[in-house]
Amino acid sequence: MLATLKYKLYFCISNLITKKKMKVKIKDIATIQSGIYLKELPKGDAVYLQIKDFDDLKLTDNQLRKTVIISEKSSKHLLQKGDLLFAAKGTSNFCVKYPVEIGEAVASSAFFVIKIKSDNVLSDFIAWFLNLPETLAWLRSRSVGSSIPSITKGMLEGLSLNLPNIQTQKIIVEFSKLQRRETELLSAISQNRTLLNNALLKQIIKIN
Repeated sequence: MLATLKYKLYFCISNLITKKKMKVKIKDIATIQSGIYLKELPKGDAVYLQIKDFDDLKLTDNQLRKTVIISEKSSKHLLQKGDLLFAAKGTSNFCVKYPVEIGEAVASSAFFVIKIKSDNVLSDFIAWFLNLPETLAWLRSRSVGSSIPSITKGMLEGLSLNLPNIQTQKIIVEFSKLQRRETELLSAISQNRTLLNNALLKQIIKIN
């Protein structure tokens, strides 16, 4: 599967090199709004997503509690399917797609919420682009603030990218997911091999 996608990806890259690319800015294809600051309570209407709820682009807990009350004013901040959350404050910057499986949720003020407004753009592709080391390095080099560096809304909106067609976007996203899964499996195999080797060495010590 990965090999097939690699071939498709290389084919798409070759086409992109020869074809005229569509250069856009994030503000051309998406709207960006700040998350909201809300006081957490023992029980609420919605999940309050914070940076600490994510690790390595995954939720640290799939059973997050609903800890904020949604008022008429804050209801406009309720996340929708396909929304992206960009962690803009501090040194841990990343982009994740709103995990709809957790139910109704809002993003804390540490995030920017990116809403794709074009049918020709996949939110997963934009998340992949924003998580690229080169993209994050560019944004961080322009961050403001000394004690707590922050990436501004204007920086995100002004970020340029070469946008491929939607079919190429799909291939890139799928390839990225499989590559990530491959890395996770190789890491698990390495850890299990280490545990097995250590167990064998302990047995040798016991025998002698």
